Amino acid sequence: MATQDDNSGATGAAGGRGRTRIRNLASAALNADVTIDQATAMLDGLGTTMENMDRTMTDFDSTLVRMNRDLEEFERLMSAIAATVERTDAAITKVNALLSAPSAVLSVAEKAIAGPVDTVGALGRKFLHRD
Repeated sequence: MATQDDNSGATGAAGGRGRTRIRNLASAALNADVTIDQATAMLDGLGTTMENMDRTMTDFDSTLVRMNRDLEEFERLMSAIAATVERTDAAITKVNALLSAPSAVLSVAEKAIAGPVDTVGALGRKFLHRD
């Protein structure tokens, strides 16, 4: 008589195929379980990566806020420097005008005095050489 373990006979062939099918299903179930474990591990890792990325993006946002604030401060500083340079330039122009004024005054005074000095000099030479 044939048992269900061997593949002989009508019952044995069906039983053998049934056992093979059960083994295949069990193997597939184990493979699926391993695959699910691997997918779960991958999703856990992805979750950790996303949390780290969220922290990184939060830090990046903070950095951008600070950088924007620093750029605004730099812009204010550059405006203040530009205003200072304009005031300095205006002051230098005034100083140059003041410094050139004495030269102009001296030039006018020299011309004004030159005539009488020349006249006095000529008279002095005339009187000194009269002998």
